[in-house]
Amino acid sequence: MQQPDPLILSSILRGKCPECRNGSIYVNKGVFPLKGTLKTVEYCATCKHRINAGSDSAPGINYAISVVVYVLAVIFYAGSWGLTYKDNSYIQAFIFSTVIVLLLQPWLMRLSKTIYIYLFAKFH
Repeated sequence: MQQPDPLILSSILRGKCPECRNGSIYVNKGVFPLKGTLKTVEYCATCKHRINAGSDSAPGINYAISVVVYVLAVIFYAGSWGLTYKDNSYIQAFIFSTVIVLLLQPWLMRLSKTIYIYLFAKFH
């Protein structure tokens, strides 16, 4: 009996291959060291699906990652803004949200690259 593929949302959050959803997309398992946070493998170790179709630092991918990080940050800001809209603490909420988004930046960048790969991956 064949084992079912993991859920797509779970695979995106864990940075797994879009084809088999088991092999890792990234060279490093974690985001540290920061220099290698977005470094992807050439091929999936499990299914041999090509992950890295070009340069990891191409201008197009950097723009796409920036857009997705921006959308994720706006979602976070909207959530924290909604908690404090009735009182005058919106400045504290903005400062708190900004600090949190800056601290989460490596994970947000990695998540945005994974989303980008899932959106534009060519499947067999």
